[in-house]
Amino acid sequence: MANFAYLRLYLTIILSFAVQTSGNIGKCVLSSAPPSWLSTNGTGILEYATAGHPTNGTSFCIEGNHDQKTAHVAYHIDLGSEVLAPESVEHSFSENLGSQNGCVNNNTGVVYCFAICLNETLQNMVIESALKSNQPSVVAQDIQKTTQLDWAITVLQVDYNDPNTHLNASVFLVEDAWCSVYVGIRPKLGFDWLYEIQLGKVL
Repeated sequence: MANFAYLRLYLTIILSFAVQTSGNIGKCVLSSAPPSWLSTNGTGILEYATAGHPTNGTSFCIEGNHDQKTAHVAYHIDLGSEVLAPESVEHSFSENLGSQNGCVNNNTGVVYCFAICLNETLQNMVIESALKSNQPSVVAQDIQKTTQLDWAITVLQVDYNDPNTHLNASVFLVEDAWCSVYVGIRPKLGFDWLYEIQLGKVL
């Protein structure tokens, strides 16, 4: 059984002004107004699932390559009248790091957790959904069902055994528009799993 205590997992957090990406992900044109786009680029992605909004529109898009284990996600976030610069967050592999849980949920099944989710109630609901299944589609649907939010939801299952795994995401520190949780789960039986879960209120 895999053990997060022995993973070469290192989390680099960069809270700085992110450069706004231009270009396209699916039908999402990241240079279009208003300038409230967030995007995630991931390698080492085993599977992914979405819920809440269709991904064939112009405000929530995802592209992935299963063979190359890549995923690219875009969200056109509804910030209302606010004008904010996105922050940048990076998850990558490096030297050995023991179990760490910096989230609000203290379930013993959570062996690694880092959240950028100012709404602690929502953060806890996301983690509870992550604990229920090692299938991203099940988790995504459960989040939509339990939160009852009309938000875009993405669940990325991360390969913690791949040293090339790398996630680079832009985020907003806004309680009522964004929530992301990077969470590692160790069930009582079976293998561990690691998710990057993102929820955004899109236009």
